[in-house]
Amino acid sequence: MLGRTSRSHHSRKRLSLCLSMALLGSVWVTGCREDAPDDVIRSENTTESLVFVKTRAEETLNRSSAESNLYILSPISPDGEVTPLTDFVGASVSDPCVSFDGERVLFSMRAPGERDRNIWEINVDGTGLRRVTSGGGPDFDPLYLPDGRIMFTSSRDGEMDEYNHSPAEHLCVANLDGTGMERISFNQSDDFDPTLLPDGRILYTRWEHFGTMNRFPLFASNPDGTGTFHSFGPHGRNFFHAVPTPDGRVIAIESTRINEDAGPIAILKPEQGPADPAPNNDIHWQALTANVNTTGAPWPYGAFKYPHPIGSNLYVASYTLPAVNEGEVDYGLYTFSLRQEGEGTPEDPAMIYIEDLTFLFNDPEWNEFDAQIIAPREKPPVIPSVVDHSKDFGVFLAQDVFNRGASDGQEKPLRGVDPISEIAVIAGRPTMRGERNDFSANEFEKRSLLGFAPVYADGSFKIKVPADTPISFATLDEHDRGFVVKRTWLYVRPGETFDQCVGCHEDREAGEPEATNPNPMAANQPASDLNIAPSERRIINFENDIGPIVEAKCVSCHSPQLIPVETEDEIPDDVTMLAKQLIETPPAGNLDLRMELPEVIEEGMNRNFPIAYLNLSGESMEEFGGSEGNVVTPAFPRRSKLVDYVMALGERTGLGEHPTGSNRLTWEEQQLFNLWVLLGAQYK
Repeated sequence: MLGRTSRSHHSRKRLSLCLSMALLGSVWVTGCREDAPDDVIRSENTTESLVFVKTRAEETLNRSSAESNLYILSPISPDGEVTPLTDFVGASVSDPCVSFDGERVLFSMRAPGERDRNIWEINVDGTGLRRVTSGGGPDFDPLYLPDGRIMFTSSRDGEMDEYNHSPAEHLCVANLDGTGMERISFNQSDDFDPTLLPDGRILYTRWEHFGTMNRFPLFASNPDGTGTFHSFGPHGRNFFHAVPTPDGRVIAIESTRINEDAGPIAILKPEQGPADPAPNNDIHWQALTANVNTTGAPWPYGAFKYPHPIGSNLYVASYTLPAVNEGEVDYGLYTFSLRQEGEGTPEDPAMIYIEDLTFLFNDPEWNEFDAQIIAPREKPPVIPSVVDHSKDFGVFLAQDVFNRGASDGQEKPLRGVDPISEIAVIAGRPTMRGERNDFSANEFEKRSLLGFAPVYADGSFKIKVPADTPISFATLDEHDRGFVVKRTWLYVRPGETFDQCVGCHEDREAGEPEATNPNPMAANQPASDLNIAPSERRIINFENDIGPIVEAKCVSCHSPQLIPVETEDEIPDDVTMLAKQLIETPPAGNLDLRMELPEVIEEGMNRNFPIAYLNLSGESMEEFGGSEGNVVTPAFPRRSKLVDYVMALGERTGLGEHPTGSNRLTWEEQQLFNLWVLLGAQYK
């Protein structure tokens, strides 16, 4: 048992804690444990307890393997006793989840002397320790499901995320004995922190890195992985450690960083819509600790993690004192309550305020994380599985591609003005553990083309696609260029028909999204069959498709030229004298498309890409002898000068196709350039 002195803060930080917490916007602080009088320290009599993690290091997004254990605080009071629930030496323990009956705790652990991190279970009295999953992993974020199984996240499939190529976690389910394990989410980056919603669905944070898109919104799905769709979160805001509140809202940590799950506590208001778009932040969500920054360390007002309801309008969260860098953070446990003003209707939006932020527990040598109440709780309803494993496909139905907001910076096709008669359907190609990262010089990862499908006159389409496969699609204009690109990986489970997409990034405000085409033509038509095996999917890359065309038809003009001169007066100012009677002139358009390697590889690139690819892939070209600006915007042919030139469109309209003469491109070659850009301008 830990003595009472272990709950004190570092004395040198007491004053700064009180000062900083007094500046947390609307928060009324009721105590710094060592300096506050006894009558402002919360000390209600309660028989309930908290389970939480004590760890030597700050853990961020399941990337820590530091020494840690589970502890219990009982009762929930600054004067409660703290005792270890696990007492391993050399183990790394995280992610507790209390069972519905309040008698057991699931958790993630790398056991002493082991390499793999798996899911374990223990009784709340410290007995009955047992392993649930084994081998593979690492496994994180366990969650009891109302049907008696468990959910957890794991990177045991060996896929790497699309950002920094670290192991990507996905949602998995299994029986309580670890049998029947099945992956149920198929994002190209991480899915993590699942929690149960009152209706039985799963809410979780999803890492979306689709090319230049890089965000962490909340997604929801059924426990079998069907019905997966965006739930909450605009561009530019990330939400971590989301948990439903008793009033039907969600409490979470707000951040604007990619790999930072600390920040202010936020209350999300789904009754006002999914904040996609979010014209007014306070309508869709509120930062309850407004002075805490969303941008990562330094933390001049401290930072929060893991808010969690513990009953009777009481919440617990981890909070660190002000810190200049990550090495100074010291997370302890605090409680608080919430107050609402307003009815929570579109006419009278709710405004939420945090009250009574109160010190609960801190050991200055450790960080305290992820506290949860040990008490019985009601099970959400069981949502029966509709997955049919006898099928290897699913069906996706979209109601109206013209029902679209323009808040993501893309164009908005207008019904009756912009002819949209077809979509291109794209499949992700995951990067596997140990695979070389030598396939792209831009932000886009590997993709393949499944094929094309018609868009009906009312804007609807219906496609049959491989199950458990990340897919995207792009509406095509009259020249087969990508008009609007879906920058989210979607998927269907075996036998699933997903028909809840009423638009394409449509404006979704309060209530359900407006269905502009509730009886789509595509619903009465057979789905376009794009259930293509991986070996038959079309890969269009520079190495095999674009490079040979460039070398045969482009490089003769788009490379430095040596020309003879008779006098120095004939030498232009922008060329270099190479010999007495030879000068080097820049390539046509100042665009160097030689197939040789550059003399100096860009720092950090560590790939052997030819000059032509670097100058066409969307990278800045100046350091490779190219012109200012990019001629390609990966995934967006309508924004790419290269496509304008080869197809005589855009700024090239009326000037003819390029190149001309004997080097003129065939229609098939023009389409290769167009589709290469649409797929992300990959090298291989």
